[in-house]
Amino acid sequence: MEERVIQAKGATNATMFNYGFGAIGVGIKNNLLGVWLLLYYNQVLGLDAILVSAAMALALVVDAVSDPFVGILSDRFRSKWGRRHPFMYLAVIPFALSFYLILQDPRPLTDGDLFIRLLVLMMVMRLSMTFYEVPRAALAPELTKDYDQRNTISAWSMGLGWFGGAGISFIHQFYFLKESFLNAEGYQLLAFWGGLGIFISTAYTCIATHKHIPDLHQPPARSFNPRIFLREARQTLANKSWLVLFFSGCIYAMLVGIDTGALTYYNQFFWEWQPQQVAIWSLTSAIAVIICAVFAPVIASGRSKRNIAVSLFLTTIMIGPLPIFLRLIDPYFDVQLFPNNGTDALWWILGIHAALVSSLGALGFIFIGSMSMEIVEDVERDTGRREEGLLGTVNSFVQKLVGAGGVLIAGAIVAIAGFDDPNVSNEVAANKFALIHVIVGFILPIFSTLLVLMYKIDRNDHLQNVSDLGYVEKD
Repeated sequence: MEERVIQAKGATNATMFNYGFGAIGVGIKNNLLGVWLLLYYNQVLGLDAILVSAAMALALVVDAVSDPFVGILSDRFRSKWGRRHPFMYLAVIPFALSFYLILQDPRPLTDGDLFIRLLVLMMVMRLSMTFYEVPRAALAPELTKDYDQRNTISAWSMGLGWFGGAGISFIHQFYFLKESFLNAEGYQLLAFWGGLGIFISTAYTCIATHKHIPDLHQPPARSFNPRIFLREARQTLANKSWLVLFFSGCIYAMLVGIDTGALTYYNQFFWEWQPQQVAIWSLTSAIAVIICAVFAPVIASGRSKRNIAVSLFLTTIMIGPLPIFLRLIDPYFDVQLFPNNGTDALWWILGIHAALVSSLGALGFIFIGSMSMEIVEDVERDTGRREEGLLGTVNSFVQKLVGAGGVLIAGAIVAIAGFDDPNVSNEVAANKFALIHVIVGFILPIFSTLLVLMYKIDRNDHLQNVSDLGYVEKD
């Protein structure tokens, strides 16, 4: 079979931008949960790290349970606004509002009341995020069936997501926090502008992609009978390539959970920076990611997405923990291995390192996201059903449960390191914290990456699938 004979249906650049713009709000949310929330509630509001991480983990469990429900419902939903958009529209306001409320300062409250408040607001934000992002993610493989163009739409989403998350992080550090990561007033400003950014980006994508509803897949009426659904789900989830990405994602989800808030603890206690000193790193990292996203389709043209992704991840694993490792072993050598805190040399090294690691990792996930889209047609060829929602949400269901365990471990690491203990110096706590993270950050990604090598859908397989299913451009 000649590959050029088959031209799968694609999308315009405007369509891919409109879809990707919705990732800005997701990036803003991810930045809050992954960087600021644990530090804010633990060090600013004074809630024990274990309680903060417990609230985050419990909300993540609720989120995980809701994912398959929303995914299955949106796969089968029939309305004049299609399968996905009604859920997306429903989520816009609660998503933005819950972000705003989470960062308000409710003191004076008891630790128990503060914990309950955080838990409730986290569940609202997580659930509204589910109703928005699960259907939005399911739109991507519907908007384009082209093997290479899926790299592009994944790149748009990754780049704009980084623009949202890193952009708000720069503004927060440089303009809101200024000279202290513990500036309570700065978090109030983050609440307003972050919430506004989420509202604009999510509403825009809902409205801008609305015109495509008539062209999207219209499912036949399908039963919600549990017995029938479970039989169909077993058929869908038996896909070998999906299973590979599933187990790989579970391991990575544990790492993401454990890394919750780590960057801010490093900057505050290990490297001892002020927010304004490192704010620019958010921008330089975002610019590096966006540049890589622009060139992702060119990098992958004619090549195996799987092999590129694995190579990128292995490189990132090797260089990612290197600065922390060198600093930790520095006292044991007569020759200085790493610059002292506060020096210009350290600033440049860490800034370049942050941009390099962020861009390589993001580029790898662009191809992983693109690879996951190919599974949709592979499953449809075998079962006759398009179930983007089910494939994505069962995966995220287990990953979030595993990630919730990782979040609890993150809180435990903060406590074990001694950040909650007034008798332990910040230097001792920071070194113990860093040692645990270096070990975990090196071991877990290796297993996750090696699993990706077992993914089997290549370019020819996908072209055959879209040809068999009739997803080709008309001459």
